[in-house]
Amino acid sequence: MAVLNNIEPKEVFHFFEEICNIPHGSQNLQKISDYLVSFAKERGIEVSADNALNVIMKVPGTSGYEDKEPIILQGHMDMVAVKTADSDINLANEGLRVKTDGEYVWADGTSLGGDDGIAVAYILALLDSKDIPHPPLEIVITTDEEIGMLGAAVLNLSDLKSKKMINIDNEEEGVFITSCAGGVGFGAEFPIKRVEKTGVKCRISVSGLLGGHSGEMIDKGRGNAAIICCRVLRELLDSASFNIVSINGGVADNAIPPECDSFIIVDEKDVDKVIDSVKKTFDDIKSELELKDPGLLISFTKEGKETAACLDDKATKDFLKMIGMMPDGVQVMSAAIKGLVETSLNLGIMSTKEDRIVTVQAVRSSIDSAKVTLLKKITDIAEMFGCKVTVAGNYPGWQFRQNSELRDHMVEVYKKLYGKEPKIEAIHAGLECGILSNKIEGLDCISIGPDMQDIHSTKEKLSVQSTARVWDYLKAVLA
Repeated sequence: MAVLNNIEPKEVFHFFEEICNIPHGSQNLQKISDYLVSFAKERGIEVSADNALNVIMKVPGTSGYEDKEPIILQGHMDMVAVKTADSDINLANEGLRVKTDGEYVWADGTSLGGDDGIAVAYILALLDSKDIPHPPLEIVITTDEEIGMLGAAVLNLSDLKSKKMINIDNEEEGVFITSCAGGVGFGAEFPIKRVEKTGVKCRISVSGLLGGHSGEMIDKGRGNAAIICCRVLRELLDSASFNIVSINGGVADNAIPPECDSFIIVDEKDVDKVIDSVKKTFDDIKSELELKDPGLLISFTKEGKETAACLDDKATKDFLKMIGMMPDGVQVMSAAIKGLVETSLNLGIMSTKEDRIVTVQAVRSSIDSAKVTLLKKITDIAEMFGCKVTVAGNYPGWQFRQNSELRDHMVEVYKKLYGKEPKIEAIHAGLECGILSNKIEGLDCISIGPDMQDIHSTKEKLSVQSTARVWDYLKAVLA
């Protein structure tokens, strides 16, 4: 049953809900890509999909607009698919459970994927309309943006004619993004040797944190559950004998992990020491995060005596030392733009396998040399502990354009509709504008979007009224 059919703009929320009904987490995009291709074919729209499942559509201008300069509308079809620990939804196979109170839209127990499902919904509503005037449009909807802009990296744009592009991947109405940081994904595989250990199996879990986008929220000082869990265990090394069975947290390198689970085998005589140590570390971190991420919870559960295959003593100690040595969060603030993060990194994934623990970090900087230097630093740390290192999804920053016809036009339209100037900003998060600007010489682009809260987290919300205003604004820009 449609949940969003009574909120305006109905045409946009109709397609947004259809998108939400299709699983479309990164690397799970065949169904959403096929849906977009079918949408176009059913309406006689020229469409193509490449091997990476990127979709390109071409639409002529409406009556009276046929000879206007073409424009690209661009967004990505994948979302950061995360859920709460108690959610029973299977994000690989099920659609989202969308909710609304008329003011906001969210998904029950999961992220919403407003980033960037709303861009796709705007585009489909525009193409489905019979009475919205627009110039010739070239639609570019990419894949796997959230895990390194992988679709954009391999996209062939040689057939496109436009030199102007509106990217709809911003989460703040009234803000025009005109520059962004570059980034790269860093993976480390920490090798582990397992040994049989008998003792009390205990679970230590970190939860209650805000999480969020590691580009937009990295300067908020929010807790990283994976790092906190390792800190709890690192402190425990000083007072108790234990071995790690597993430690798992986070699902995407560009999302700050709000939860992390660990299991350890503890010498029976040390269980009380574990409880005392966990409580002390919790009190310390709770105090540190009191004003920045006050919801922190660290739980301890004693699960009974058993024998389990654990990391040996050396691997247990070395892994916790490695994570403790790794930098995380904001590294440098920009000297050129007040309040802008220049360089950062985020430990987004920690996953235990049979013979290794995999960690994935997102490294960002608006200065390429700083990005390279930070990458070398964490590579040195990882290799010091015997890790196999991989680097993927390296994407360039997007440089501010001094002279922009598109920006001038969009600012004028904004002033007419809103009665005030928009904010022109650079951001620390990555956008596909950098990659696509390298593929189309002289590309003039702006990134816009409606208000969203806590993207890449289970608290994500999309503003209904802002969605409506940006829809009206987009139509006015194209008219």
